[in-house]
Amino acid sequence: MTPTDDLREELRELLDEEIPENGTDQDTAFTDVRLDRLLNEAINLYEAAAEGWRRKAAKIQKRLGDISSYQTGAEQYQRVNLTTALNAALKMAETFNGLALKPSPNAAGSFMLGVKRPEVF
Repeated sequence: MTPTDDLREELRELLDEEIPENGTDQDTAFTDVRLDRLLNEAINLYEAAAEGWRRKAAKIQKRLGDISSYQTGAEQYQRVNLTTALNAALKMAETFNGLALKPSPNAAGSFMLGVKRPEVF
């Protein structure tokens, strides 16, 4: 699939990624180059999103580490449980994978041979 600005923007939304205000794509988990790589290797947008979520799941442990909560002065911070975060990312990958494999409403036939239904007037 050929990457475009619109596809990058849509994929970024499906991956729950946002470029911060006054920021660039370098301030996100997926730069434009990485998004382009996902799009180039995918058959459709949902397959790219599924692979993106699998990659996010792989990075969660590195980002969160083993610390579940910490306190600095009067401020206390608590992170999402690692298992919960991993399961959520993998569930998103599974959801988008299902959408990627869902047949088009205009296609009929088997997985190996798709036949487009004729338009009837």
